[in-house]
Amino acid sequence: MAQQPNVLLTPSDRPRRSLQPPASRGWRADKPGVPDAPDDPDRFGPYRNVGPDPGWAVKVVRHFDLPDDHGLEEVVVGLVMARAAALGRAAVRGDVEAVLALLGYDHDAPPEVIEQRKRWLAAVPYDKRPGETAVAEVDRSLLVESPEHIRWANTHRRSDPQ
Repeated sequence: MAQQPNVLLTPSDRPRRSLQPPASRGWRADKPGVPDAPDDPDRFGPYRNVGPDPGWAVKVVRHFDLPDDHGLEEVVVGLVMARAAALGRAAVRGDVEAVLALLGYDHDAPPEVIEQRKRWLAAVPYDKRPGETAVAEVDRSLLVESPEHIRWANTHRRSDPQ
């Protein structure tokens, strides 16, 4: 339709050279469990697997009667989630048993294991995500083993010669 002669065009009526406001940038997920695209599902975590729901891991851990060490639940939940993610499934009771064996709670642990556990518990208030220090330092090959093998490895652990 042509412009009527009695209607004046203002600059806002004329076609724009660019979009105002500009087009939005692409959305990116900022938490685990929400992949951005099918080709990018493994962007999170040191184990390159999207982990299970943290709430489920907390629920599984709270079924156990844990010792009253400050920060222990956070360390156990972090390690349980890392173990479940490394095995490609949700957290189960066996994961908690394996983590407690790794921390030396269900057997006579050597001093190195107890010292490592104390360091991880002391780091909880400073971790961005509770248990992050433990997850970063744990040996992944040992983390995915059975509780019996973890107990055996802990009792046969040798100190590094200095």
